[in-house]
Amino acid sequence: MRNCIWLSLFPLLGLVAATGQAQPAAAEVTLKPVKYSELGDMIRNLKGKVVVVDIWADWCTPCKREFPNLVKLQQKYAAQGLVAVSVALDDPNNKLPQDAALRFLKKQNAALTNVFLDEKEERWKSRFGIDGPPCVFVFNREGKYKKFDADHIQEGYVNIEKQAAEFLQQK
Repeated sequence: MRNCIWLSLFPLLGLVAATGQAQPAAAEVTLKPVKYSELGDMIRNLKGKVVVVDIWADWCTPCKREFPNLVKLQQKYAAQGLVAVSVALDDPNNKLPQDAALRFLKKQNAALTNVFLDEKEERWKSRFGIDGPPCVFVFNREGKYKKFDADHIQEGYVNIEKQAAEFLQQK
């Protein structure tokens, strides 16, 4: 686990513990296009929550295979303070992947915070510190995080759930 040195790796999303309150997940499945700064604002508003940020793309088979586990995680731990956020990274210049991503989310009954990152690949790669999806960040209530990149996600969501459960037990 790393301390929150946000300016180097995760400058906006890393401010989980900054300010604000959690937003309850809507029953309707939606996909909202956002800029990186808007995503950071959303995450900052989740102060005091354990936040699981799943970075995925419609074209990414491992992402889609593991995605139902994010939905289950939200359902299982929401009452304890966990908030799940899905971030789709498909080409913002092409509406077809956005439509496909929304169809996928609806099929998964992903009634959680779903955003479509409206940024060029170079920007999200540098901001998230990844080469591509899948990637999951699990933040504790204080903003410390554990990063699960593509190599770790091959192990499935088991370790992600263990990390989230551990963070939920920390007060």
